[in-house]
Amino acid sequence: MAISVRDVVGAAMLCCALGAGAAHADEGLEAGASGLSYEAGDFSINLGGRLHLDAAQVDDTGVDIDDEAVRRARLELSVRYDDWRLRVDREFSNGGGWRNVWLSYDVNDDLTIKAGNFIAPFSMEDVGSSNETMFMERSLVQALAPGFGVGLGASYEGRHFGLSGGYFTDAIDAEDNNPAEKGDGVSVRATWSPIERRQHTLHFGLGLDRREFASADTRTISSTPEASLAPVAITSGVLTNLDTSMSYNLEAAYSTGPFLVQAQFVSSNFERSIGADVTADGYYVQAGWVLTGEQRRYGDAVGVFAGPRPEHAWGALELAGRVSSLDLSEAGVGASGTADDYTVGLNWYLGRNFRLMGNFVHSEVDAINPALDRDIDIVQARAQLDF
Repeated sequence: MAISVRDVVGAAMLCCALGAGAAHADEGLEAGASGLSYEAGDFSINLGGRLHLDAAQVDDTGVDIDDEAVRRARLELSVRYDDWRLRVDREFSNGGGWRNVWLSYDVNDDLTIKAGNFIAPFSMEDVGSSNETMFMERSLVQALAPGFGVGLGASYEGRHFGLSGGYFTDAIDAEDNNPAEKGDGVSVRATWSPIERRQHTLHFGLGLDRREFASADTRTISSTPEASLAPVAITSGVLTNLDTSMSYNLEAAYSTGPFLVQAQFVSSNFERSIGADVTADGYYVQAGWVLTGEQRRYGDAVGVFAGPRPEHAWGALELAGRVSSLDLSEAGVGASGTADDYTVGLNWYLGRNFRLMGNFVHSEVDAINPALDRDIDIVQARAQLDF
């Protein structure tokens, strides 16, 4: 049965009402900005979630689409006991499925070991939360990121640098255009922030991902024009006879006060036992300006920037722009080729847990088959609640 916007909003309101009632019924249980929480000594438990409601108007080379949908409706359970932490996330929209399902142990203040289903450490954009992104959707380059996988990993946080890695296999469930089948292999990401002050942060990062495939494994790389309600804009088609893949990620970012500039370049090479090898690559450059003076917060533990915290009663405003590109030409199918997106966004943060987002996207698709060339214009909006 399909989930409607009305159903999800009603369910969210019911959960909030039940949580508030429970908080009054038991002094150990609290309902606040972080959801429902209970704490006793070294033990704590939290039930949170996120709700993203989208609407969009799409002009796809003369074909109009006017739609709305629940982009994300997710419950998130976190349990901590001493140095152990358990995380379980369940998505209920877009086919549903499990997201974070993992157990971690803090060996010391710097080293953490993690096992389960979690995002492979590779890309700054990929490991960042969808609650904190500057735009409604991640860039075209996201199609090349490994995403979730079942694995065993470790992360080390030093002074101004971080290192994380692990061995991963297929994810529990598919997510968006990223299939569950990923191949088996190693993912590593290193970050360095030589400047990390209150008003100035300089970040560099490097990611590597190598996978091996079984003889029957296939892979399809595809992306929408940075809008979940728009159809796929570019695809590699089904890549068969895969042996191995190697992906590289280079990232950099600089923030000064309310301004942030961030960029990434990703290249993936697929070696095949039959047929020519395929290389796909892409990049994005984005910039944001918090008009009300707040700044995005840098987390050196994971090397990403979170959203600003409003300092005014009426919230915070953020203006953003992005250019991104994805080249799948070597796949050689008619619908492959290159895609270039140009996005302008405006975010209104109405407190810690709620924001409104608006994006305009212009996408140009230059396909291998000229008959499949497309010019796409998108106006989209989101109401986002996280707790």
